[in-house]
Amino acid sequence: MRRHPICNHLSLAAIICVLALALSGTASAGASSEAMENGYYYTVQKGDTLWDLSRRFADSPWVWPQLWTENADAIANPHLIYPGQKIRLTRKKGAPATAATWQDEPLTQNVHFHYSLVDRVGFIRKEPVPPTAVIFDARERSRELLAEGDIVYLKPEGAAALAPGQLFTVYRTLDPINDKTTHAYIGIQHLLLGVVKVLQSEADHAVGEIVRSYRRYMKISDKLMPFVPRSTEISYKPSPAGIEGTIFEVEEPVSVFGQFHTVFIDRGRVHGIREGQVYSVYRRDEKMAGPKGAEKKISVPVDLGDLVVMHVEENNSTVMVTDSKVEFYTGVRIRSPLQAR
Repeated sequence: MRRHPICNHLSLAAIICVLALALSGTASAGASSEAMENGYYYTVQKGDTLWDLSRRFADSPWVWPQLWTENADAIANPHLIYPGQKIRLTRKKGAPATAATWQDEPLTQNVHFHYSLVDRVGFIRKEPVPPTAVIFDARERSRELLAEGDIVYLKPEGAAALAPGQLFTVYRTLDPINDKTTHAYIGIQHLLLGVVKVLQSEADHAVGEIVRSYRRYMKISDKLMPFVPRSTEISYKPSPAGIEGTIFEVEEPVSVFGQFHTVFIDRGRVHGIREGQVYSVYRRDEKMAGPKGAEKKISVPVDLGDLVVMHVEENNSTVMVTDSKVEFYTGVRIRSPLQAR
């Protein structure tokens, strides 16, 4: 799969750090949220140097010139980095996809994954979220699909009150999902579509404006729930050993997925999954091993990519594929990073 320039993953043996400062030449300010590319970042601490960070995150201090060279536009002087600056961590091109190998707590306590579109990350829940309101009409009735800037009419559900200025997430519940092997019920996918702001409240309805559109297929009959802003910075957490699971669903209606796709795994809170943990996507290859004439077939796990946990439910989690060496299909396996096993 063609690698996107903001591919970001980390390995003690196979990654290099890349500085990505949005405000070059400033001593005290880090990159702004709007300017930061999606990926892993390290927040510079007092006493940090490129030499030291190269040693910690790439296992070799001698690659520090590469850090500077690849970010020459952002770093005027490679000997001057400042506390609070955000250093983007990028895996060296062509290196194995072992981003999930940081398990040393002191090493990772200042690392986070930045995702500017975190508010659009959906979830699968056993019981659907009850709507606060429903979009029942739009000013432009001739338009089948709604978009940012459209005026919509909202019908409150039950005793819900819609006050001017309130923000609501527009969502849609999809068909129930069952495990493809056991047929056990997993839950209902909640697809987040955008944000509506209430402009005016009437006795039996409210008028709102779509102020943010995540996807191009918002429509009349979509539901509303209270908007809860989420941090774009997800703190990195070491992953527990022994986790095995499966990617069973993709958030978008696609059959093939890869880097920066949002997908769902069949492991959740009850299994020890937490936001910020990183896991490996892998397959098993059959190999022949042993003395000549007595070779035996063995199954060897091969890591194919990495993912980071974005949201956790009881029995499943929403994750983002942060690195992929091949295209994936639902059913592909995930596991704890090698160092955590």
